[in-house]
Amino acid sequence: MRKPTISSFAGIPCPKNSRLPIKSLDVTSPTAASPPEPVTALSTAPTVIFQKNANDVPIPSLEQAKEQILANRQLQGPCGGLQITGGDVADAYWKSGRVDELVEIIRFTKTTGLEPMLMTHGQTLIEHPDFLERLVVEGGLRQVAVHIDMTQAGRKGYPIQRIQHEADLHPVRHSFTELALRIREKTGLPLELAHNCTVTRKNIGDVADIVRWFLARPERSQIWRVVSFQPEADTGRTHFSEIPITPADVWLQIQKGIGHPVRREATIFGHPDCNSWAPVMVARPSGNYFPLLPLDAKWDPMLGQVLESVRGLQLMNDDAGTPFFRVMGVICKNPLVLAKLLLYGLEGLTSGLISFPMLLAMFGNRTHTIGFGIHNFMDAAMVARADSDPVVKARLDSCVFKGAVKRHGVWEAVPMCSMNQKSWSDLYQERLDDPALKQQAQVPGFRAVGEP
Repeated sequence: MRKPTISSFAGIPCPKNSRLPIKSLDVTSPTAASPPEPVTALSTAPTVIFQKNANDVPIPSLEQAKEQILANRQLQGPCGGLQITGGDVADAYWKSGRVDELVEIIRFTKTTGLEPMLMTHGQTLIEHPDFLERLVVEGGLRQVAVHIDMTQAGRKGYPIQRIQHEADLHPVRHSFTELALRIREKTGLPLELAHNCTVTRKNIGDVADIVRWFLARPERSQIWRVVSFQPEADTGRTHFSEIPITPADVWLQIQKGIGHPVRREATIFGHPDCNSWAPVMVARPSGNYFPLLPLDAKWDPMLGQVLESVRGLQLMNDDAGTPFFRVMGVICKNPLVLAKLLLYGLEGLTSGLISFPMLLAMFGNRTHTIGFGIHNFMDAAMVARADSDPVVKARLDSCVFKGAVKRHGVWEAVPMCSMNQKSWSDLYQERLDDPALKQQAQVPGFRAVGEP
């Protein structure tokens, strides 16, 4: 298990023809805007990167964690998201007896103006639901990303050799749905989940089934607001496919699961080769849905104007449920944008894409969105040739998923793929060389390198 670090993420999905300047996608921009989903709409897996010596690396101190949080806030600006990741954070803090620290890390993140998201495989939270409830109530946690797929080994009750299809893991997804619903009902707080899934040749045929599972019941998509599929890449994990999966393969399966064609090129989320995003509007309680992105490119400028109108707003869900009213308030102040949205809705009605009850539900605040997307990470070999490959360089320059890393005493926002290539190893070595960390409580079985 890789020990916890903290990484930062912010961005906005922009139509190809949007007038929104690309610089607003930069995590270092103080005016970084939020998309119509939470800024954590597309998220990395908690098991993305493993290093050979990861189990020998100590958990950082609370002071180090807070320093990195503040650095992310300074580089990113306000109204952004911060993913608390690095192996399974919940598992590490629980087993090391440092639960109070994780509560404080989440609480402190909230005070900086960033919205924390906890990255986890979730087994510890399922076994200890009071732990998650405490993170929600005392820490203020509202977003948890859970990685579930058939490439994972060690999930209790689901040995990897017995998992033949992703459907075999639907009971796990159901368990997390029920857990979140119970905590929401008990606390009255809007806990939401994101789902991460590594895609290989072994489970590519199950992607559509996963999408259909989330869309089958509105209570699922109201809890799981983001579903991120990540084609396998050489980032330290085991390779499962002789012929790696491509984003195009995954997008085709996402469309099959939604049951509607969705233009992958309709939005640019960072670099086009890195991220694709398909929001789906779901009505309550009927469960009727339709893809929000326009199929006809003629509507792209309109979508760009909508996103430009709401840029700078904090659109993450909050305890008061205000995002819908904020968006409607901004749109109503822009009569031209409102008129174009009404025309788009009218075309959807006449084409049969949008039903009249769905339209009423939208204006009655009885809908929610779920985003299906792709995170396409670059492997170490690709990142290494950035100086000679203009496409790789452009992808790194456009990255919307960066982590604050201190280099020579100065904090920098480093693209996650660059961190996968080298920065994690450098960070681990710094911790291994820090004698103070070895004196703090660690996960049972922790052994510093060089110790018997």
